[in-house]
Amino acid sequence: MSEIIAGRLWQASGWIDGRAPGITWLPAHFPGRLRVNAYALRDGAEWIGIDTGLPVHWDAIREGLAPSLAGTTRRRLLNTRREQDGMANLPAMLRAFAITEAPYVGVLNPLELTGVGGAVATPRLAVDEILAVGRLRIQPLRVLLRLLATNWFFEHTTGTLFTSDSFGWITDDAAADPTLMISAKFDWLRGIDPAPILADLDAVMDRPVLRICPGQGRVIEGADAVRAAHATLRSAITRLAAEPPARWTMPAWIKETT
Repeated sequence: MSEIIAGRLWQASGWIDGRAPGITWLPAHFPGRLRVNAYALRDGAEWIGIDTGLPVHWDAIREGLAPSLAGTTRRRLLNTRREQDGMANLPAMLRAFAITEAPYVGVLNPLELTGVGGAVATPRLAVDEILAVGRLRIQPLRVLLRLLATNWFFEHTTGTLFTSDSFGWITDDAAADPTLMISAKFDWLRGIDPAPILADLDAVMDRPVLRICPGQGRVIEGADAVRAAHATLRSAITRLAAEPPARWTMPAWIKETT
């Protein structure tokens, strides 16, 4: 567990070995251990979690975030993505932390995938709608650099940007090649015109971001480090866009099904 801002922002993590075989969303020979993160924000008696981590890391997530709950009476939970590292511990976290609200962005209510009953309220948020957590102000962002139903969140008071599966190339051992990192997950960037993606990224990063809290990887702390990470990601997107599109052949079983 890491208390990023005393009394305000916490991170809890498990690790996966990027060198292990069969992790299809990481490039081959990824250097070292990669954090898979869950975060918590609080102001006074109000608390909100962002993402849940993987089930294999549940003990670490529970123990890491538990200190942030002390004295809170209103507890909510947000997810950046409808993927396993972002929501697989959702039922466990709702029960263990006595969470009563799970706001969501878009049309897919994550609780409908969990079997958790109606004791938890699920208000729907619009993109850019401000969610107040005490004096904190969390703004959902719908970015172009994404797969499926992904949202970033910007918390205005602390200057914290939660970036889901982006900005995750810094492990606990070394920094991976960000071009390889994004190519494993965002292979659709190959051969595209990168201008709209870069303009959208620039617009997001034009905010007063003081830290980046990715769903995977290490927290990027400080305005200078944020600017450097932004420039690094821009360069990686540009390099990947200059490559020819990957050739894809429909597998036989899909042809047969079709």
